[in-house]
Order: sequence, then structure tokens, then C-alpha cells
Amino acid sequence: MKYFFVLFLFFSISVFAQQSSKLNTDLYIQMKSTEYQNYSLIYVPALVKGNLSTIEQIIKEDGGNYKYGVKDIASVRISLATIDRLLKNSEVQRIESRKVLLKNLSYIEDTAMLSNNNVFDVHSGGGLLPQSYQGEGVLIGVIDDGFEWQHPDFLNPDSSTRIMHLWDQVSTDPLYQELFYGYGASWTNTDINNFQCSHLPGDHGSHVMGTAAGNASASGKYLGIAPKADLACVKIDEGLTFLSGFVDGVNYLFDKADASGQACAINSSVGSYSSGHDGKDLYSQLIDNMLIAKSGRALIQAGGNERQTNFHLQVDLNNNNSKTWFDYDAIHQRTHFFLYADTAEFNQVSFSFELINPVTYQTEAQTTSFNILQDFTFNGSVAYFSQVLFTDTSGSPVTLEIYVDQYEDAYEVYYVISSLNDLGNWQFTTSGVGKYDIWSKSNLTSTSDIFQNINIPDYANPDNDQSIVGFWACSDKVVTVSSYQNRTNMVNWNGDTVNISTAGYPKYAISHFSSLGPTRTGMQKPNLTAPGGQVMSAAKLSTLAYYISINYSYLDADGWHISNRGTSMAAPMVTGAVALFFQCKPYADYHDVIQGLQNSAKLDSFVVAQVLALPNVHWGYGKLDVYKLIENCLIYGCTDTAAINYNPFATASDSSCIYTTAQVNLISDELTLNCQPNPFFNTIIIEYLLPPNEELNNASITIYNHIGQTVYREIINNRTGNFNIANNQFSSGTYCLVLENNGKKIALQQLIKI
Repeated sequence: MKYFFVLFLFFSISVFAQQSSKLNTDLYIQMKSTEYQNYSLIYVPALVKGNLSTIEQIIKEDGGNYKYGVKDIASVRISLATIDRLLKNSEVQRIESRKVLLKNLSYIEDTAMLSNNNVFDVHSGGGLLPQSYQGEGVLIGVIDDGFEWQHPDFLNPDSSTRIMHLWDQVSTDPLYQELFYGYGASWTNTDINNFQCSHLPGDHGSHVMGTAAGNASASGKYLGIAPKADLACVKIDEGLTFLSGFVDGVNYLFDKADASGQACAINSSVGSYSSGHDGKDLYSQLIDNMLIAKSGRALIQAGGNERQTNFHLQVDLNNNNSKTWFDYDAIHQRTHFFLYADTAEFNQVSFSFELINPVTYQTEAQTTSFNILQDFTFNGSVAYFSQVLFTDTSGSPVTLEIYVDQYEDAYEVYYVISSLNDLGNWQFTTSGVGKYDIWSKSNLTSTSDIFQNINIPDYANPDNDQSIVGFWACSDKVVTVSSYQNRTNMVNWNGDTVNISTAGYPKYAISHFSSLGPTRTGMQKPNLTAPGGQVMSAAKLSTLAYYISINYSYLDADGWHISNRGTSMAAPMVTGAVALFFQCKPYADYHDVIQGLQNSAKLDSFVVAQVLALPNVHWGYGKLDVYKLIENCLIYGCTDTAAINYNPFATASDSSCIYTTAQVNLISDELTLNCQPNPFFNTIIIEYLLPPNEELNNASITIYNHIGQTVYREIINNRTGNFNIANNQFSSGTYCLVLENNGKKIALQQLIKI
């Protein structure tokens, strides 16, 4: 039956979309849905971008929780009334509070791992390496579903725990409340050793942490990549507060590393397939701010396991039409999805909806055609449109809602057609000139499924391209990891040899689940690939006991480890490798880490099997090679701080240390060089003073980068003075400042650019 009460008219004001939205769609919908309630009683976790002093003042005045701010983004918990107040302040640029579906990035269904990653010589100090690298002095942070803190692989030889800090974001233990962040419970190394920890472990997080840093104490098997690294853990809330909990977890781990003076590599094997896959959301921006704030920080993210799922739609219009069908989401009683596009790529696109009979393919209802610029007004908020389209045969209204959020230089458009009954398939029709992307799948994004292979003209099919997880996985400052096949069999608890291979995907080939890049903006992702297809690692003790009782096929013969697979298992191998890299070069920054991994990645016939060009959307720059990563890290020089010619950037001793003034001119102990601020972000002021006994002769101040290259030099014509250097002359990282006169070094100081 056709519905004749269709929408053909739409009344609006045509305004060019100049002013970006101050709040995102999820938050707008929440405020709209509670507009008749007391805003001061409804609290949400959020990120706020703008002047941090102003944001902190407003939040504290209103009794909210201002947790921390980095650069220009704060993590807060505030009432909707405070959000209303922040929106009216000109120093607040944007507020985001998002609800997404969290996914553990293991794919449901060792010695191989160490061999495939070329780790043996790194652990032993073999090859050209001057010493063993096993992660000593580095903190590995893991954000996941929980951790078996009593598993022997996470204990020292004296049975004390290797876990220095543990924050359980869902625990309500009143004795160990996490007061700084205002939720969950946290324990120190001492608390854990005294068995005062009430944290409930998880299998996924235990497996991930064991892969990165297990020390094989349980049975002498399945050594992790960084078995002597210190550990810190955050159990994430797997509910709708996942995003805010995740960024708080990153801040928590970096703060703990700072307090102990350690470099920190964080592993994330959890994620969400939502977002615009462009890294422009505030959650990604805040993580970027943390990574650039200091050296010795890295975040490694599992890329995702949806290689076999066609849930991405990209349409490139050139004065033509495109049609795609979306199914009815019975759980939410609606057909709905999010669309993402650069503003310049979507301003000339028109869109409409048609209700299609799934049997006859006839159009039974349709909307008018919309255009962003002509039909939506922003005024600093989400542009919103709502209209009852018609009443169905049961007397129930069918409503169309469109939300348009303009953020940065992009649009997020949320389309919702609500109905109590499944009336058929809604067709999304676009025309004009432009380009857009949609990611939509009920079990991945909690939105409608996209139909495939509909036999009508101009039908656009979904694909598995750009199937990596969203948000910070799409940042150029985060390492995103894909998976290849690690092993084909195992000997289980029963002594049986079990085949754990995947037909059509041989050992060393790409994993059948490993998601594809790039980002929506075309940025190269993944960065590289590591073994994630069948990996042996730790599990919680209760699971191991249960598996023994049922003779579980994938429990290892030692009874301490289980097999699992996914990019969840590939990412911690890279995290462990980054910990070894930080042991070699603790002053390295995120850029050094990414370049080091990419430049050392190994190639073989499997890497070029899908496409000859590198990097590519399957493998990134190739396979993780831990030995090559550490070998490339080596900078030879004098590493003894007591020596006159100590090189703060050297990572390996070359026996060149000099200890007497007869060998080299002594660097003065007097304060002759001062730099403020240090670390610096905008500009740095350098003050110098030549000692009284120094005659001015060819004096200069030189700045060297971390590999000893000269990046700045200032000729000095006076015995004392100062000058400014602008920040745009340097990228983030660590540098060495040297005052020289008459061919000898007078003073040196380390500089950090954030």
C-alpha cells in the first residue's frame, strides 16, 4: 500500500554554514531529549576545548569536576546546566560527549611470535647490538577489560608484582577510590603486593599484557616482547562512557610514567568503529595533545578485525545519482546512520529518502530533496530538522529527523527515520557533485545495516575499505597496527595437536580479519603489521581452571596460556617493541617512534601479495622487525655522564669517553647558559654569559637534534646577552644546546620542544 501523505515541502532559512557547531550530535540529542528536566541534576563526562582557565573557573563555580587539561582541551564531568553556560562563553570553542559501541579487537573463534618479530637477538644482545634490550626502566601501560594481577607472568622472581599502578574504572571499592578522576578504584604496587587489590581480572586484557610484556615465569614459555618492563593498567568501562574513560586512562598512565621518570608505551586493543575516521574529534585531539606534550610517550592502537565486513560506503558524485538501501533497526525502531564529509565535498550534494517496497521495488513514500547550505542553519549549534512524514496503516507516525554537526572542516550528519513498524527499506538518494563516507552496521556502530547488490540503476554498494577502527586510530601521532598469521597449530592441555590455521590464509600471510585503511582523509593507515593470527598468552586464573576442567581445545599444554587472535594480539607486540625502543632512546618522541617502526619494517613476498606499492592499506610499511628497530636506534658516543665529552643523545657507548682536561677542554661548572621556559612550546629565551677568563673569540650557540645534526646556530658578538627563538623552527622533540668559544665547549643544556 502506498502512503500518500508524503513530505513534499520543507520550510527553512537558507544560510551559508559559516559557524561550526559548539557541541556534537550525541550531546545535542541528550540535551534536547531532557529539555524539560532539571539540567543541574544531569551529569555527563565531556571534553571541552577552549581557554582552560575559563573552563576550569566555570566548572568549579558550578560544582563540576575539572579533571585535567592539556594544551586547549579539558576532560571534565559536568551538569547539562554547566554545558548550557559554557556554550554561551566566547572562550569555549567546542564541547563533546559521545556514546559509542566499544569493541575488544580480538577475533572470536611464544616462540613463533619471537621468531616472526625477530626478537631473539634483541633479548640476548646478539648481532650488532651492544647489550640486551628487554624493556628495563620503561613503563608499559595497557587499557583493556581487566588484568590477572596474580598470573606468574606478571610477577618478579621474588613473587612481587610487576604492576606498578592499576586503575579499575568500574570498581566501587570504597577503600581505594580513585579521587583525582572521581570514579573507579586504584591500587599501587604496595597495595597489590599486600593482596589488598579487589580488581576483577579480564581475559582479553591479561592476554594482551602477556603478549607485550609477559616474562614466562609461569612455565618458561611464551615470553613477551618486553619481559622486564614495568606495568601499569587501566580497566576500561565498556559502557557508553568508554571514550571519556579512555582519554582519562591515557592521561593517568602518562602521569604515572612522569612521576617515576619513565618513558611510557601504551597499548590499546579496544576501540570503536564509529566516528568520521579522520582524527578531528576532541577525543583524538586531546590524545594528540598528550603525545606532543613530552617525549618518551607513545600510543599503539589495534587496527580492527573487520576485513570481511562490508559496512563502509563511499560515494564520489560527479553530476550523477547514487542510491543505497538501509534496513530497519528493530531494537531502536528506526532506520538511522551517520554520514561524514569534508564541508567543501558535501556543500553541492542534494539528498532525499524514498520508502521502497522490498518485493516490488516500488516507491511508496518519499521526502523532498535537501541541501546543507540551502536548508540548514547552525548558529553555533547542531542544525536540526524534524518532520512527521506520514501516518502508517496502524496509525503510528513516521518521523524524519536530520542532525548536522559542522566540526573543524567537516560535517557529521545523522539521519533518523523513526517508526514503530518495519515498513520496508529506506533508500538514501544523493545527486550533484561531491564525496561522502558512511560506516553503518548494527553490531559495530549500533546503526542500520547497508544492503548489498540491489539490482537497480545507480546503486552504490558498501565495501570493506577503510574498515579500521575510528577516533585516535586515525591520528598521525598514533601507531595503528594490522595483523598477519603467526602460527598454524598448537599442542593443547590434552596433548593433542590442534590446527589453528585459517583456510586460504597461510602462515606469514595477512590475517583474514585484519581491517583495511586508509583514514577518511586518505592518511596512510595502518602503520605496520605484526603477528596476530593465533597467539599464545596469559588468561585470568579462573578461566584457566575452568578450561582445565572442560579440556578446552585451545588451552596450552602448560595450563597457563591460551590461544587467541586479532589485531588485539598484534598491537601489544608493537607496544613491547616500542618499550625496547624507549629503553634504547628514552628521549624519543611519538614521531621518532613512528619513523623508527616504519623505517625498520621488513618486506617479504606476502607483504606485496595484495599490492606491489608500499605503504599500502593492508600492511602499512611492512612487518614489525624488532631487531632492525633497535639496531637503527643506536647512536654511538660517550654515554657516561661523568665524562667530559658525555653525549646526551648517544644510545650506545663507543669507548670514546674522556675524563681529563688534558684530553679536551673542560666544560665549565659555572652557570653560563640559561633557557626559559624549558620545555618550551611557543618561544624560548636563551641567556648566556662567558666566564671571566674567557676571551671572546668565534663564539656561538648551536642547537643539535637527537641524531647530532645542527638545526640552529647563533653567532655571539658579546660576552653576555640573550635572544629569542620562535617555536616554528623546531618540531617536537629533544635537543642539545651548546655554548662554544674559541673552539671549545663552555656549557651545554638539554632542550625539550613540546
